[in-house]
Formats: sequence, C-alpha cells, structure tokens
Amino acid sequence: MMLAQNLRNLALKGLQYFQTYDWLMLMTVITLGYIGWIICLLLHILQSYTSLAGDVFKNPHDAWQRNSKMKVYLFGCVLMGAISVVLFMEHSPPLYHAYFSMTVFLWTQIVGEYQLIKTLCRWLSGGNYNYIIKILASSAVSIFILEFLVNSFTERKLYTWCFFIMGIVAAFYLFQAIPWRSGIPIYVCCACWFLSVFTLMPAEIPDNNGLVIASGAIIVIIGAAARWLDQHSEGNKYWLRISYNKMEKPRSPVLFFLQALLVGLSSVMVSLSTSHRKEKQELHAIHQLINWTIAGFSMVLPLFSENSLLSRLTSIFLGFAPSFLLLSIGYEAVFYGALALVLVAWILFENTILHLMMVKKLSASMKRTGEITMLENDVRYLQLSDVRIPLIFLILFNVAFFGTGNFASIASFEISSVYRFITVFSPFLMATLLIFKLFIPFMLVICVFSAITKLLQVPRVGCYFLVILFSDVMTIHFFFLV
Repeated sequence: MMLAQNLRNLALKGLQYFQTYDWLMLMTVITLGYIGWIICLLLHILQSYTSLAGDVFKNPHDAWQRNSKMKVYLFGCVLMGAISVVLFMEHSPPLYHAYFSMTVFLWTQIVGEYQLIKTLCRWLSGGNYNYIIKILASSAVSIFILEFLVNSFTERKLYTWCFFIMGIVAAFYLFQAIPWRSGIPIYVCCACWFLSVFTLMPAEIPDNNGLVIASGAIIVIIGAAARWLDQHSEGNKYWLRISYNKMEKPRSPVLFFLQALLVGLSSVMVSLSTSHRKEKQELHAIHQLINWTIAGFSMVLPLFSENSLLSRLTSIFLGFAPSFLLLSIGYEAVFYGALALVLVAWILFENTILHLMMVKKLSASMKRTGEITMLENDVRYLQLSDVRIPLIFLILFNVAFFGTGNFASIASFEISSVYRFITVFSPFLMATLLIFKLFIPFMLVICVFSAITKLLQVPRVGCYFLVILFSDVMTIHFFFLV
C-alpha cells in the first residue's frame, strides 16, 4: 500500500511536470511575441496615420540607416538559426519553432526602427507636459475599458452598468455642448438605458411569439422615424452631414415602403409558422419558399438606397430585419431595435463632437496637440481623442453578441429558431442559419463604425489597426487566464 501510494504521488508529480516543464519558456516567448506585435502596430499607426509622420519622423532613410537595419536583420537571422538548432537538438515540437521565429521576427523589426523610437522618445521628453498627461490618461482609460471587456466574458451583466453609466455621461456631456432645447441628450440617455436591460435577460431565450411580432412594428417605427428625420432636419446643425442632402433630388419613397412591407410580411410569417408548429402541423413548402424569398430579397434592397449616411444605414437596418425576425423566437427581436437606437445615438454623439471641432479647429491648443492635417482622399490624421472610436466599437461589438446570450446557446438552441426555413434535421444548414443570425447585429455595428469613420474623415484602416491593437491587449489577459 505504501509503494502504491508513493507511485501515485510520483505519477501526479510527473503529470504536473509534463504539463508545465516548458511553461516559463512558452509564456515568455508568446507574451513577448504579443507585445512585439502591439509595438509594431503602434509604430505603423504613428508613421502612417498621424501627423507625427511629418512633424517628428523626418529623418530620411539614408545609407547609414539602411546599413544599420541590415545589421539588425542579419543578427536576427543568426539568432533565429541558433535557436532553431537548440530546439532541434531538444526534439521540440514544430510549434515551438513557430513561436520563436515570430517573436524574433517582430522584435527584429522593432530594433530596426531604433532611430524612429529614439526620435519619438526625444519628442515626448521635450514636448508639452499637458499632452503627455493626456496620453497617460487616455492609456489608463483604455486599459480600464479593455479589462472591463475581458471580465464581461464571464459576467455579461456588467454591460448593464456600462450602458447605464454611458447614458448618464453622454447625456451630461451633450447637455453642456448643445442647447437645452435639443432632445438629443435625452434620446442618447434613454437609448443606452433601454439597451442595458437586455444583458439582465436569461441567456437561454424563452419562446415569445407575440414579442417577435411586436418587434416588427417597433422596427418599422424606428425606420419611419429615421426617414422622417432624414428628410426634415436639414436646418438643424447638429444633424450636419448625416441627413438628406437637399442639393440632390430625393428618390421615391418606394424603397422604404417596400422594405417596411417586407418587415410586416415577415412578422405575419412568424405568426403563421409558429401556429403550425404549436398545432404540430408540418410547415407548408409554400411558407418555406416565402420565408426564403423575403429573407433573400430584403438583403439586396439596401444596395439601391440613397447615398446619405442616415438613409443608407436605415436601409441596411430594414434590409436585415426580416431575416432576423424570421430567425427569432423571443426578446432578441426587440434587442435588434434597441441596438439600432444606440447606434444612432453613437452617430449623433460623434456628429455633435464634429460640429464642436469645426467651431474650435482654429484654437491654439488644437494646433499644438494635434492639428487636423488632411491625408489623401479627404481623410485627416488620427488624433489622440479618436481613440474613443475603436473603444466604443469594441464595446458595441461585444454587446451585439452578449446582449442575447453566448456561444453556449449554439449547441442547445430551439428548433423553432430555424423552423421557419427548414423542417428536416440538417445540422450544417441549421448551424449556418444560427451563426448568420448572430452575425447580423455584428454587421450593423461594423456598418455604423465605417459610417462614423467617413463622417469624421478619419482613416478607416487606421481605426481598424487600433481595434486590432486593443484586441491584442485583451488577448494577453485571456492567455494568462488560460
């Protein structure tokens, strides 16, 4: 018995050693790889999408700099060769070679930009201390938001507090920035509070056919309100650049009425399909054909919408609504409209900031800390304040998913969520339809993100690089959690 107990203890220690004997090496290499990737992204953004490219990084790539880079690259190749020999001698798995080669490659690129980093440090040390404080404050706020997003993966109710506080803060800021007679601050606050309710709902969505049908009416009302504002707000300076351009001849409202009709028709089909299922009757082939036709035809119609920002986004919202309604079984249909209201609130918030920037763009402080210099294609340089755009995008992108549940519901979804399109058991088609349903809110957030980059004339690719950078910071945290 003593020998058996000793063998058990040795086996447990051996198992632990087998799982962790390369732990320190792998954690170090992979963490350095992520940090190197983040630094490379940051240097690329600073060089390509900020005014520092002309103000700070003025050093030409002369022969001496090229020679120094070649020496760094040669040293990196020699170092990688030596590491590969050691790993080969130890019979390490091929993935170990991939981890080391990527880390060495990234840090070789960083060391190769030594002069650029040195110039940047010199500019920061001799620059405006107020601007350095702003950089540190923005970094602290960004890290706090990213840590909040990491924790939200295990506690989705955090988004309730997030949007409750965001509604108050945004409304307070807008009350200070625009006249009291404007209803925009109240709308932004109510939209955020309305969306905050959904992360308190259960992840397993209960059937509620009446709520899905009512959501169709809510979606049509939201679309009609957006169209009315688009046509009748040309005198309001806080709707600048997002509403109907009166220099162009307005198109016929046939497209809007057709999309609204399809949303209403999808609500009718939801009622018919659900009644057949409750009565244990087989769904008629004609009903399936109508559902597929409504979903497919409605997604094509936004291609024929007007070019103004609000009109195009409204058409996209109405175009994907029938598909989402036909795949909904409960409160997630209302979530679609609530998310759209918050996305419009984000557009209004950014449009207000744009108006204030246009008023104050000649102030000396803005000239000193981040002058609005134009790149090609009427796109301006990124400024420090533009960090809010990818951060808000990440928050909305996550709430678009966690607002109605999580991936755990994919394996246990109700057959009724795809019953309106298919009645025979086909796991691949069912999974495709369900993933498409999850993708629709993401698509709305991405469209609004792209529209805001166009509205503010900021480089869209630069903002996407910031999203990747912030996502990598979150990934490091998740890696340590594993």
